[in-house]
Amino acid sequence: MSPKTLNRACAIARRCGTDAATALLNEGLLSEEAFYKALARRLKTPFLGGSMRLGDGLLYPHSLVIGAAPLAPGSAARVVAAPRGAAVARLIRAAARLEYRPAITTPTCLRQVVFARHGDSIATEASEALEHLRPDWSCRPGPQALDLALVGTVLALLVALVRLPSVIGFILLTLIQALMLALLTFRLAAVGTSVAQLGGPRPVLLTDARLPTYTVLVALYREAAVVPRLVRTLARLDYPVLCSNLT
Repeated sequence: MSPKTLNRACAIARRCGTDAATALLNEGLLSEEAFYKALARRLKTPFLGGSMRLGDGLLYPHSLVIGAAPLAPGSAARVVAAPRGAAVARLIRAAARLEYRPAITTPTCLRQVVFARHGDSIATEASEALEHLRPDWSCRPGPQALDLALVGTVLALLVALVRLPSVIGFILLTLIQALMLALLTFRLAAVGTSVAQLGGPRPVLLTDARLPTYTVLVALYREAAVVPRLVRTLARLDYPVLCSNLT
Protein backbone atom coordinates (compact mmCIF):
# COMPACT_ATOMS: atom_id res chain seq x y z
CA MET A 1 0.00 0.00 0.00
CA SER A 2 1.35 3.40 -0.96
CA PRO A 3 2.21 6.08 1.61
CA LYS A 4 -0.27 8.36 -0.17
CA THR A 5 -3.13 5.97 0.63
CA LEU A 6 -2.01 5.66 4.25
CA ASN A 7 -1.79 9.44 4.61
CA ARG A 8 -5.26 9.78 3.14
CA ALA A 9 -6.62 7.23 5.62
CA CYS A 10 -4.98 9.11 8.51
CA ALA A 11 -6.47 12.40 7.34
CA ILE A 12 -9.94 10.85 7.10
CA ALA A 13 -9.52 9.28 10.54
CA ARG A 14 -8.60 12.62 12.12
CA ARG A 15 -11.52 14.37 10.44
CA CYS A 16 -14.05 11.72 11.48
CA GLY A 17 -12.63 11.04 14.94
CA THR A 18 -11.80 7.40 14.28
CA ASP A 19 -8.71 5.28 13.68
CA ALA A 20 -6.80 4.73 10.44
CA ALA A 21 -7.76 1.05 10.18
CA THR A 22 -11.46 1.90 10.26
CA ALA A 23 -10.94 4.68 7.73
CA LEU A 24 -9.09 2.32 5.37
CA LEU A 25 -11.93 -0.20 5.38
CA ASN A 26 -14.91 2.15 5.44
CA GLU A 27 -13.59 4.31 2.62
CA GLY A 28 -12.85 1.28 0.45
CA LEU A 29 -9.14 2.05 0.29
CA LEU A 30 -8.41 -1.58 1.16
CA SER A 31 -10.62 -4.65 1.04
CA GLU A 32 -11.59 -6.29 4.30
CA GLU A 33 -10.06 -9.63 3.31
CA ALA A 34 -6.74 -8.06 2.27
CA PHE A 35 -6.55 -6.09 5.53
CA TYR A 36 -7.12 -9.09 7.79
CA LYS A 37 -4.82 -11.33 5.77
CA ALA A 38 -2.11 -8.72 6.25
CA LEU A 39 -2.90 -8.66 9.98
CA ALA A 40 -2.56 -12.45 10.12
CA ARG A 41 0.84 -12.24 8.42
CA ARG A 42 1.91 -9.53 10.86
CA LEU A 43 0.95 -11.74 13.81
CA LYS A 44 2.34 -14.89 12.13
CA THR A 45 -0.93 -16.69 12.70
CA PRO A 46 -3.38 -18.49 10.35
CA PHE A 47 -6.06 -16.64 8.44
CA LEU A 48 -9.41 -18.47 8.39
CA GLY A 49 -12.21 -17.99 5.91
CA GLY A 50 -15.88 -18.85 6.14
CA SER A 51 -15.26 -22.60 6.44
CA MET A 52 -14.01 -22.43 10.05
CA ARG A 53 -15.74 -24.50 12.73
CA LEU A 54 -16.61 -22.76 15.97
CA GLY A 55 -16.49 -24.45 19.37
CA ASP A 56 -19.20 -25.15 21.91
CA GLY A 57 -18.32 -22.10 24.02
CA LEU A 58 -19.69 -19.72 21.40
CA LEU A 59 -21.94 -17.04 22.90
CA TYR A 60 -24.19 -14.66 21.01
CA PRO A 61 -24.00 -11.66 20.85
CA HIS A 62 -20.87 -11.56 23.01
CA SER A 63 -18.64 -13.10 20.34
CA LEU A 64 -19.63 -10.47 17.80
CA VAL A 65 -19.28 -7.61 20.28
CA ILE A 66 -15.74 -8.53 21.31
CA GLY A 67 -14.80 -9.84 17.87
CA ALA A 68 -13.62 -13.28 18.98
CA ALA A 69 -14.97 -16.81 19.27
CA PRO A 70 -13.67 -20.24 20.34
CA LEU A 71 -12.75 -22.70 17.62
CA ALA A 72 -13.65 -26.37 17.52
CA PRO A 73 -11.03 -28.90 18.69
CA GLY A 74 -8.54 -29.75 15.98
CA SER A 75 -8.64 -26.29 14.41
CA ALA A 76 -5.59 -24.20 13.57
CA ALA A 77 -5.91 -22.24 16.82
CA ARG A 78 -7.95 -22.19 19.99
CA VAL A 79 -9.61 -18.86 19.27
CA VAL A 80 -10.38 -16.87 16.14
CA ALA A 81 -10.34 -13.08 16.33
CA ALA A 82 -11.75 -10.37 14.08
CA PRO A 83 -10.66 -7.16 15.84
CA ARG A 84 -11.99 -3.82 14.71
CA GLY A 85 -10.82 -0.26 15.18
CA ALA A 86 -8.44 0.35 18.06
CA ALA A 87 -8.58 -3.35 19.01
CA VAL A 88 -6.33 -4.09 16.02
CA ALA A 89 -3.47 -2.05 17.49
CA ARG A 90 -4.04 -3.53 20.95
CA LEU A 91 -3.83 -7.05 19.56
CA ILE A 92 -0.58 -6.28 17.73
CA ARG A 93 0.98 -4.83 20.88
CA ALA A 94 -0.12 -7.77 23.03
CA ALA A 95 0.74 -10.52 20.52
CA ALA A 96 4.26 -11.07 21.86
CA ARG A 97 2.90 -11.74 25.37
CA LEU A 98 0.19 -14.19 24.32
CA GLU A 99 0.84 -17.86 24.99
CA TYR A 100 -1.58 -18.90 22.25
CA ARG A 101 -2.08 -16.46 19.42
CA PRO A 102 -5.55 -16.38 17.89
CA ALA A 103 -6.27 -17.14 14.28
CA ILE A 104 -7.55 -14.17 12.29
CA THR A 105 -10.69 -13.80 10.22
CA THR A 106 -12.75 -10.92 8.90
CA PRO A 107 -15.70 -9.51 10.88
CA THR A 108 -17.94 -10.46 7.97
CA CYS A 109 -16.84 -14.10 8.05
CA LEU A 110 -17.20 -14.26 11.82
CA ARG A 111 -20.69 -12.78 11.66
CA GLN A 112 -21.78 -15.19 8.93
CA VAL A 113 -20.52 -18.24 10.83
CA VAL A 114 -22.14 -17.09 14.09
CA PHE A 115 -25.44 -16.38 12.33
CA ALA A 116 -25.35 -19.79 10.66
CA ARG A 117 -24.75 -21.44 14.03
CA HIS A 118 -27.38 -19.51 16.01
CA GLY A 119 -29.77 -18.37 13.29
CA ASP A 120 -32.97 -19.46 15.06
CA SER A 121 -32.09 -17.91 18.41
CA ILE A 122 -30.93 -14.68 16.74
CA ALA A 123 -34.20 -14.40 14.82
CA THR A 124 -36.19 -15.07 17.99
CA GLU A 125 -34.27 -12.44 19.93
CA ALA A 126 -34.65 -9.88 17.15
CA SER A 127 -38.42 -10.34 17.02
CA GLU A 128 -39.24 -10.83 20.71
CA ALA A 129 -36.48 -9.27 22.85
CA LEU A 130 -38.08 -5.82 22.96
CA GLU A 131 -41.31 -7.27 24.32
CA HIS A 132 -39.43 -8.69 27.32
CA LEU A 133 -36.92 -5.87 27.85
CA ARG A 134 -39.24 -2.88 27.36
CA PRO A 135 -42.88 -3.96 27.12
CA ASP A 136 -43.97 -0.31 27.05
CA TRP A 137 -42.04 0.20 23.80
CA SER A 138 -43.29 -2.96 22.14
CA CYS A 139 -46.34 -3.04 19.89
CA ARG A 140 -47.48 -6.53 20.73
CA PRO A 141 -50.40 -8.17 18.90
CA GLY A 142 -53.67 -8.63 20.72
CA PRO A 143 -55.50 -6.45 23.24
CA GLN A 144 -53.58 -5.13 26.22
CA ALA A 145 -54.75 -4.43 29.75
CA LEU A 146 -55.41 -0.75 29.02
CA ASP A 147 -57.38 -1.60 25.89
CA LEU A 148 -59.53 -4.08 27.79
CA ALA A 149 -60.12 -1.55 30.57
CA LEU A 150 -61.28 1.11 28.09
CA VAL A 151 -63.59 -1.31 26.31
CA GLY A 152 -65.02 -2.46 29.64
CA THR A 153 -65.64 1.12 30.73
CA VAL A 154 -67.45 1.97 27.50
CA LEU A 155 -69.62 -1.14 27.74
CA ALA A 156 -70.44 -0.39 31.38
CA LEU A 157 -71.52 3.14 30.46
CA LEU A 158 -73.72 1.85 27.65
CA VAL A 159 -75.39 -0.66 29.96
CA ALA A 160 -75.88 2.05 32.58
CA LEU A 161 -77.50 4.38 30.06
CA VAL A 162 -79.92 1.66 28.97
CA ARG A 163 -80.89 0.27 32.38
CA LEU A 164 -80.87 3.35 34.59
CA PRO A 165 -83.97 5.54 34.89
CA SER A 166 -84.29 8.18 32.21
CA VAL A 167 -83.43 11.10 34.53
CA ILE A 168 -80.25 9.47 35.85
CA GLY A 169 -79.30 8.39 32.33
CA PHE A 170 -79.81 11.93 31.08
CA ILE A 171 -77.61 13.30 33.88
CA LEU A 172 -74.89 10.75 33.14
CA LEU A 173 -75.01 11.54 29.42
CA THR A 174 -74.77 15.25 30.21
CA LEU A 175 -71.68 14.67 32.36
CA ILE A 176 -70.01 12.68 29.58
CA GLN A 177 -70.74 15.40 27.05
CA ALA A 178 -69.42 18.04 29.46
CA LEU A 179 -66.21 16.05 29.82
CA MET A 180 -65.83 15.80 26.04
CA LEU A 181 -66.45 19.55 25.72
CA ALA A 182 -63.79 20.25 28.36
CA LEU A 183 -61.26 18.10 26.51
CA LEU A 184 -62.04 19.84 23.23
CA THR A 185 -61.70 23.26 24.87
CA PHE A 186 -58.35 22.27 26.37
CA ARG A 187 -57.02 21.18 22.97
CA LEU A 188 -58.18 24.38 21.28
CA ALA A 189 -56.57 26.44 24.04
CA ALA A 190 -53.30 24.53 23.62
CA VAL A 191 -53.32 25.20 19.87
CA GLY A 192 -54.07 28.88 20.45
CA THR A 193 -51.24 29.18 22.96
CA SER A 194 -48.79 27.58 20.53
CA VAL A 195 -49.82 29.95 17.75
CA ALA A 196 -49.45 32.95 20.06
CA GLN A 197 -45.94 31.89 21.03
CA LEU A 198 -44.90 31.82 17.38
CA GLY A 199 -45.11 35.59 17.29
CA GLY A 200 -42.39 35.98 19.93
CA PRO A 201 -38.73 36.84 19.32
CA ARG A 202 -36.99 34.65 16.78
CA PRO A 203 -34.37 32.28 18.21
CA VAL A 204 -30.71 32.98 17.59
CA LEU A 205 -29.46 30.64 14.88
CA LEU A 206 -26.19 28.82 15.50
CA THR A 207 -23.34 28.99 13.06
CA ASP A 208 -22.39 25.86 11.14
CA ALA A 209 -19.31 25.36 13.31
CA ARG A 210 -21.42 25.24 16.50
CA LEU A 211 -24.00 22.79 15.22
CA PRO A 212 -23.83 19.25 16.66
CA THR A 213 -22.60 16.37 14.56
CA TYR A 214 -25.19 13.81 13.50
CA THR A 215 -24.72 10.44 11.84
CA VAL A 216 -27.39 9.27 9.40
CA LEU A 217 -27.28 5.49 9.22
CA VAL A 218 -29.16 4.08 6.22
CA ALA A 219 -29.48 0.31 6.07
CA LEU A 220 -29.98 -1.36 2.71
CA TYR A 221 -30.41 -4.99 1.82
CA ARG A 222 -30.87 -6.10 -1.78
CA GLU A 223 -32.04 -2.61 -2.73
CA ALA A 224 -29.37 -1.59 -5.22
CA ALA A 225 -31.98 -0.07 -7.54
CA VAL A 226 -32.87 2.67 -5.04
CA VAL A 227 -29.30 3.64 -4.14
CA PRO A 228 -28.90 6.45 -6.74
CA ARG A 229 -32.17 8.09 -5.71
CA LEU A 230 -31.35 7.62 -2.04
CA VAL A 231 -27.93 9.25 -2.42
CA ARG A 232 -29.45 12.20 -4.25
CA THR A 233 -32.04 12.61 -1.52
CA LEU A 234 -29.46 12.46 1.26
CA ALA A 235 -27.32 15.00 -0.58
CA ARG A 236 -30.21 17.48 -0.39
CA LEU A 237 -30.23 17.46 3.41
CA ASP A 238 -29.88 21.06 4.58
CA TYR A 239 -27.13 20.46 7.11
CA PRO A 240 -23.37 21.12 7.03
CA VAL A 241 -21.50 18.09 5.74
CA LEU A 242 -18.71 17.43 8.24
CA CYS A 243 -17.85 13.90 7.18
CA SER A 244 -19.55 11.73 4.59
CA ASN A 245 -19.01 7.99 4.57
CA LEU A 246 -20.70 5.48 2.30
CA THR A 247 -20.14 1.82 3.18
